[in-house]
Amino acid sequence: MSALLDLIATGAKPMIGMIQLKPLAGSSRYGGESLESALEHALLQTAILVDAGFPVLMVQNLGDLPVASAATANQVAWMTRLTDEVRRASSLPVGLNLLENDVDAMFAVATAAGADFVRIKVYVGAMVTPGGIETGRAFEAIRARTTLRAGGIGIFADIHDRTGVPLASAGLADDIHTAIAIGGTDGIVLTGRSQAETLGMLAIGRQSFPKLPILVGGGASATNIAEFTALADGAIVSSALKAANTPFGELDVTLARGFMRASVLAQLGGRRDAAAQAAAQPHAGDGGEVR
Repeated sequence: MSALLDLIATGAKPMIGMIQLKPLAGSSRYGGESLESALEHALLQTAILVDAGFPVLMVQNLGDLPVASAATANQVAWMTRLTDEVRRASSLPVGLNLLENDVDAMFAVATAAGADFVRIKVYVGAMVTPGGIETGRAFEAIRARTTLRAGGIGIFADIHDRTGVPLASAGLADDIHTAIAIGGTDGIVLTGRSQAETLGMLAIGRQSFPKLPILVGGGASATNIAEFTALADGAIVSSALKAANTPFGELDVTLARGFMRASVLAQLGGRRDAAAQAAAQPHAGDGGEVR
């Protein structure tokens, strides 16, 4: 079973620190830089996130934007090496995402590099994205995981990701149900275009599926993480760890540490609130009614 899913099952609400890669060979923006340069950059980010206390990491080919509909052989090769090196350097669970939404490539990389989970941006239905219309990849994901005997690699599916607009959707709750009941996802990722929209999506997801692992996919910060984790089981974090406050900036050690301090305090506060609520409930033998 995925270590990330195990962490969520304990109630730990893990924060997932993003490692955004430089352009990979074979991508639209690759200009001939060496693999060693890309590796140095990835390992620097790894060191910062580990130092800050992130319990889970995730590697993504952000530097490859704009992307095609499938990853090239060179991208897959570089992604495999970089993911493996990040995993070895951190000794933490490491997930990955290829922005091409190429799930066959993602599972190839994940199995070869020892990754713990994959994030799939369009899993069911169809979305209009900046790159055009993308259709759900649940079939390919389950086929790849089954064929490669990779049942220990978790699948986290984005539902109505903020970077696109759903086509002919029956609604968020229905699409989540499809991703679970038909698509076989292990968990979902929810991200709105604003904090309020994300909270609204989380409320729908949590009310409809109380036990489903739910991650916030973006927009988490030191100031809102307490609100997010009141409903979500964890968050994927990138922009809030950078002085530029965009995923394309460089990680800032101070911001990364500050975010994790805020996350720990938020979770401690949540546990105190839960304990206070439990203590306020009548118990057998105290004269109150037991319901």
